[in-house]
Parts: sequence; structure tokens; C-alpha cells
Amino acid sequence: MPSLANAAALGKTSDQLFGPLSVLVVDDMPAIRRMLRQMLQHLGVNGDILEAGDGQEAWEILQERPFDLIVCDINMPRLSGLDLLRRLRATQQYQTTPFLMISGEVSEDIVAASAESEVDGYLIKPFKIDSLEARLRSILLHRYQPSRGEILFREANELLVGGRPAEALSVLDQLAHPPFRKQAKVLNLMGECYRTLGSPDEAAACFKQALDLNPKYLRAYQNLAAVMESQGDLAAARGYLEAARKLSPLNPERLYKLGQLCLQQGAPEDARHYLEECWRIGQYVPPARRSEMAETFLAAGLHQVAEELFRRAIDAAPHDVHLYNRLGVALRRQQKHQQALEYYQQALNLDSNNEKVHFNMGVLFFDLGEKDKALEALGIALQINPAFTEAQDFLQRHFPAAALPGSPS
Repeated sequence: MPSLANAAALGKTSDQLFGPLSVLVVDDMPAIRRMLRQMLQHLGVNGDILEAGDGQEAWEILQERPFDLIVCDINMPRLSGLDLLRRLRATQQYQTTPFLMISGEVSEDIVAASAESEVDGYLIKPFKIDSLEARLRSILLHRYQPSRGEILFREANELLVGGRPAEALSVLDQLAHPPFRKQAKVLNLMGECYRTLGSPDEAAACFKQALDLNPKYLRAYQNLAAVMESQGDLAAARGYLEAARKLSPLNPERLYKLGQLCLQQGAPEDARHYLEECWRIGQYVPPARRSEMAETFLAAGLHQVAEELFRRAIDAAPHDVHLYNRLGVALRRQQKHQQALEYYQQALNLDSNNEKVHFNMGVLFFDLGEKDKALEALGIALQINPAFTEAQDFLQRHFPAAALPGSPS
């Protein structure tokens, strides 16, 4: 956006600085949206100003066109401002779009979560137009008139993202010496470069130095946890994530990871605690991760959440036999036997020779006390795959007198 960059660099008036902006205003209260529109117009915004009533509507609008600035309330139905921000920062197109969060809350947890999600500015209600102008000017100047150090940092980050970590380290080395002051984000990015290069010890040293400089630098905790997990030290990984959680409790991705670590450690009750909290504060799951996350919730005994995620996954992939089968398992564990049977049947309609589906139907019929149907389904599973160990074990445990398919009578 060259016009904005030039305006910022030349110290233009508000009309000249804000004039080119296109803005998306997001708030569930129409009166607040109108007020923000009027304020922005008074500040000289001549570009499009569109409105959205919640984060979900905003997300849908943003799929159609980009904006130069997003001004968003934090507490809204369907999709909160914080969840919208997280989605945007996870999308290449919107990773650097200026985002001003507005809230009536001053909770440290909310502020920490917003900062961790890379919000550009925060404004507390009620506010006057002067406060809005000052915050927007600060955001735009930082974005479009960066310091020399910020320019180098962005260059290094782009090199790392582009798969050139060694070159990124050369740039970061400049930032590690005078006239630049040491910064946690520089040391952290150096650690990410070393980790990409396959040097976990050097990476961990950088992350620890980052925390020495700034004990609240959350990304370094996340990175240290990843290094510890890769080295098999699950207890240390969990400890770093716990430390980050104390600083910023409202991060569903971190809670999910803690749940996974607890399952790996054989601590299902702790896993349930983290995963329940994860689901409570952040129910948006990207389509590509729905099946994976559903399996984690299923393993933790949170069958209803697993059911919901498998259903969402099926919406995105309606011909995936595995998803129908796993949804059937989640339903069976909730004693929703008829629904489970219907989904197993849908799976067989897609693939009639799937031994796992026949096996799970057999288990379902056994739960219902229909032993003849159970034996029939288990027999079909073993006809399809005679080496199906799980089906063999189930038959031997529950039907010891039954002949296995293919065995001598």
C-alpha cells in the first residue's frame, strides 16, 4: 500500500494519512458500528467502510476482499474478536493486516491473549475520537514507517519463512550487536532459525536467553516446549507450556497441546481438564485439523466433543469412510447406539469391504446383546482381513468357543 507508506513517512495530516484506508468495522452493537464509522469519516477516511455484526460475518467478508485496517470488538456471539484475530494471523493474506481491538474489559488475561495473537493496538471503551486517532496513527506509523531494526527483523523473518534460515541468521546477527539493543524477539527468531537448521541445543539456548531478557515472552516458552518434546522430555515440555499458560490462560491451542502431552504421559484426567478448557474458550477448529483433534478428544474420554468435531470433519469431507467410522465409535461410547449404527452403515455404503467398520459394528451389536449379529459382523471383518488382530482378540475374549473364519471346524 504505497500511498499509506508515503503518507506515514512524510508526516501527513490525518486526512492524508487516513484518507486511503479501507476499513472493516466489527461489533455486534449497531450503535457502536455507526459511531465508529462516523469517527473514521471525521478523521478523513475516504475509502470503503464496511460493517460486520460479529466475527463470523467479518470472516466471510474477508474471504471476498481485503481491507487496510480492521477495527473489532472483542466480545461478540458466534466468533469473538480474539478468535477472528487468531484466524487472520494464521492466514498468509492477513498475517500483517493492522488490527485494532476494542473492548470494555481491562482483564490482564484478555490483554495478554490479544498481544500473543499479534494485535496491533488495543482501545478501552468508552473512548474519544482523539484516542482513536492517536492509536490509529501509532499503528500505521509502526507498520509503514518502521525503524531500521524493525526493517532488518522483518527481512530475517521473511528469509526464515522462505526457507533460508542461514541467511536469516546473518541478518539477525546484525541486530544482536550495537547500535541495536538486545531484544527477546530477535533471540527467539534466532532460535527458530537454529531449530530449522537442525540444531536444537543452540535453539534452546537462544530461547532461554530470550526469556532471560523478557520472562513474559510467550513465544519462547512455546518454542522451548517444542524442543523438549522433540527430545523426548515431555515433563519439561509440559512445564514450559504451563508457565506460558499462567501468563496467558486464554490460548486454546496451548491448552490442546497440554492435553496431548498429558495423554502421552499417561495422565488422562489432566488431559481431560486441559481439553475441556480448550473447548470452552475456543471452539473454532480449522477443517484440516478436525479429524486429528477429534481423535485427541476421543482418547481423553470427551466423546461429545469428539462427536461434534467428527461431524464438522464430515461436512468438509463427506466421502471419507474413516470419519464415518470414527463418528460411529464416538456415538457408541455415548450409548447412542442407533445413531452409531446409521453412521457405520453409511461408511459401508462408501466401502463395503472395510474390515474396521465391520469390526466396530460387531462391537456395537455385542454391546446391545445381539451376539449372533456381533459374530456375523466380526466374521466378515476377519474374512476381509484374516490377520486382523483386534478382531481375533475380541472373538477370543468374548466368544472363546466360536470358530474363526478359515479355521478348521
